[in-house]
Amino acid sequence: MSGPRAIVGTAGHIDHGKSALVRALTGIETDRLKEERERGISIELGFAHLDLPDLGRVGIVDVPGHERFIRQMLAGAHGFDLVLVVVAADDGVMPQTEEHFDIVHLLGVRRALFVISKIDAVSHARVEDVRGEIEILAVGTRFEDAPVVAVSARSGAGIEELRAAIAAALTDLEPRSDEGVLRIPVDRVFVMKGHGVVISGTALGGRVSVGDEVLVLPDVADKPAGRRARVREIQVHSQSVETARAGERVALNLAGLGKDDIARGDTIAKATTAKITNAKITAPGATVTGAGVDVPPVTTRLDARVEVRPAAGRALASHVRVRVHHGTRETMARLVWLDGVAEVAPRQSALAQLSLAEPLVALVGDRFVLRDETAKTTLGGGVVLLAQAQRHRRSQGDVVPRLQKLEDQDDAKRLYGLLDMAPEPALDPAAAAQSAGLSLEAAIALATSESGIVALPDSKAPQLLAAQSRLEASLGAIGAAVAEYLSANANLPGVDVEHLRGAVRPVLDAKVFRHFVDRLLADGTLLRRGNLLYPPGHAASLGGADDAVATRLLALVRGAGMMPPLVKDLATELRVDAARVLKVAGVLVVREDLVKVAPDLFYDRAVLGDIAAQLEARLRADGEITAAGFRDLIAASRKYVIPLLDWFDRSGLTIRVGDTRKLRRA
Repeated sequence: MSGPRAIVGTAGHIDHGKSALVRALTGIETDRLKEERERGISIELGFAHLDLPDLGRVGIVDVPGHERFIRQMLAGAHGFDLVLVVVAADDGVMPQTEEHFDIVHLLGVRRALFVISKIDAVSHARVEDVRGEIEILAVGTRFEDAPVVAVSARSGAGIEELRAAIAAALTDLEPRSDEGVLRIPVDRVFVMKGHGVVISGTALGGRVSVGDEVLVLPDVADKPAGRRARVREIQVHSQSVETARAGERVALNLAGLGKDDIARGDTIAKATTAKITNAKITAPGATVTGAGVDVPPVTTRLDARVEVRPAAGRALASHVRVRVHHGTRETMARLVWLDGVAEVAPRQSALAQLSLAEPLVALVGDRFVLRDETAKTTLGGGVVLLAQAQRHRRSQGDVVPRLQKLEDQDDAKRLYGLLDMAPEPALDPAAAAQSAGLSLEAAIALATSESGIVALPDSKAPQLLAAQSRLEASLGAIGAAVAEYLSANANLPGVDVEHLRGAVRPVLDAKVFRHFVDRLLADGTLLRRGNLLYPPGHAASLGGADDAVATRLLALVRGAGMMPPLVKDLATELRVDAARVLKVAGVLVVREDLVKVAPDLFYDRAVLGDIAAQLEARLRADGEITAAGFRDLIAASRKYVIPLLDWFDRSGLTIRVGDTRKLRRA
């Protein structure tokens, strides 16, 4: 039975009847542990499903209400689409009601229903009093107008009304997109006899099918690196399926992992886009390759909009240590308010950076909750704006305005902001789309229509996306590096491409650098000869005494005609060392006065052209020529004949066939 791909969760104080309510709705007992049944309280997350007329089956996550188990509550609440905030009629709103309500607010749960439970134990007047308490609790939040349903799990009063209210709340709820990367934060791991390891969690994005290879993220010190597994079987809401999608409660039977290889807090991601066709799995510890942007980013530093809640009790200072709850994972972090903000008061928000003690699997738009270092108080929470952030320095006064662009609801401004703040000045389109929370198609469309976003090499086949400002700055840096290098090395014909990449700061990714250089070549800012880059009009210059050496060297080579002096002979004649001869001759080659035929032999370009013309004419007439025949043709000794023939082979004029040469272009 398919459903609306939505997760319904509970929230509320201990002993307010959350589990009894789920049992009354579904007939499923969510307290599965012996200790839970003996003590009569929920300790761990409980799971059930609810069949709704005309909608189908939805998943239910029942969370513990005791303050000692708030970590479990947070692990379950990250995937809620609709929350049932349960308030017992006899107790009214209690401390954990308020904390749970804060948490679902901070996590961005889209819809809520307030449920007054245990109405059979109180008067009608008391029920109305509790309604008033709920109104006060909800004031100023997105749930101010959420329906309130009064029920008794014991007598069944109001249960059908609640079921109808749940259906109404889910009817027009937009499902989570299943087009993005697969992410399933793991909230439970167990072993089924005869099946092996099974994990469960709420799919936050993408889809997974039987036979897919999945990756367990992030790599952590106490687990094998590069953990991979094959999906042997999938269940959604206790029913076997071939494919599970975002917004569903998913159980995966995994082959290739032991129970100790995976735990709550890990995230299941797609390892490759291809199916595994056999049972062989990459061994734990193997290097992960080829995952590309099918894998969500792992980060230890993120930028976010952070809200401080009244429960914090005081202003939250910069550089304070906090506990970050994201998905099903918890880690310590250092919270740093940006733009010199010293502290942020309750009910206020500001931009911040979180430096994480352990890595998280995070995407833009993800919600998280912050608790104090002792795990006693919920301080606030926020939304991820930049999942893989760089450390910001106080001198960077433009950080806040640039981050504010990432909060913009306009897709183009958000994509531009992301490209403007990315570590690299250009990103793979799929990576840029993922980081900006867009589909690949939407990101490419924006690059073709928005003047501030550039597609490289062009919009028809984009391989990179860049913000215009970052692109221009990088192109300028490359041009400046070329000019600086050739100013200091005027005798050189150009800058080696790889040397140039190392000289530009910051050093660019090889793919990014190649596309940037191609852009400069295309617009004529740079020219290329072999592996050397140089600006138009650049000519290698010698200067000083080397100019006189060049004049005399050129005269000696030209004067000798078809048998020019070798380098050692030139050095003797010019009274300089061989290294200086090679340096000067190299510049004359760049100027196209000389041609380097062999390491120690240079020819005047015009003379070499005349030799080539004679050789071509003979080959067209006779079809082939031997070394002896070529020697007779140009009347030169053998020490010139062989290097010349080898050079004509390399240059493409001739081809050697046995002991003869033939015209390659015949």
